[in-house]
Amino acid sequence: MRAFVLTAPGEASVQEVPAPVAVPGEVVVDVERVGVCGTDVEFFTGEMAYLHEGHSAYPMRLGHEWAGTVSAVGDGVDPSWLGRRVMGDTMLGDRTCRACRRGSQHVCARRQEVGIRGGRPGALAEQLAVPAWSLHPLPDPVDAVLGALVEPGGNALRAAQAAGVGPGDRALVLGPGTIGLLTAMSCARPAPRCT
Repeated sequence: MRAFVLTAPGEASVQEVPAPVAVPGEVVVDVERVGVCGTDVEFFTGEMAYLHEGHSAYPMRLGHEWAGTVSAVGDGVDPSWLGRRVMGDTMLGDRTCRACRRGSQHVCARRQEVGIRGGRPGALAEQLAVPAWSLHPLPDPVDAVLGALVEPGGNALRAAQAAGVGPGDRALVLGPGTIGLLTAMSCARPAPRCT
């Protein structure tokens, strides 16, 4: 399959790489859309701290904001995932440590991050393998472009919620990137009513 592979700072190419296989507990996704964010740019320039801390190394395949359709399931995975449109978590904790048990897999010391940390290839390819437990189904009205924005949108929403911005409040959002713009949108919207 074809994949965009970053081989060194400022050096990348589309390469033929082995297609992923759905190992036990995982699925293979046919990738439809991928977002590129500031983290990816830092890897491209060589400035990403993970490179200097030993959490990541070239060559690598970026792509942690993605959407696609499940095309294969491994042993132990519910076959109803086949054919479903999905996106998935970026942070894949070990699911056993205290942080993971509290729902804070993003601070798990042994986490992998899709396309970022721990050697797990990202979605800048025709296919991607991820744990089934990391998937989130996309409702029919959500197209693949919006599906790829769920990950940065979640970060933006958490930032707005953490700031405690409410109706009538003013908020200053620094940064014109995707997450900055989505944070501004999250701050501008009134809280939804849930019943």
